[in-house]
Amino acid sequence: MIKQNIKFLTTGQFLTFSHTCKNLSSDVRIQDLENHNRVDINGKELSELATIQLGLPFLLVIHGEDEKMARRMLKKYCA
Repeated sequence: MIKQNIKFLTTGQFLTFSHTCKNLSSDVRIQDLENHNRVDINGKELSELATIQLGLPFLLVIHGEDEKMARRMLKKYCA
């Protein structure tokens, strides 16, 4: 399991992030940094990503067989 801070600055990043995640077999989740139970977003679902507030840090959680590749592919979103 890989955990890293993540931040979205534009709505266009939601689209590219979601598209990248859909090509991964790993589970990709976005969670609130302070209260992990309050926000739990599926990174493969654009409609869920669109609920994230721009500019705020969140926790990226990647779990699965291609998680190291996923970390490299999603590195540009990490805060």
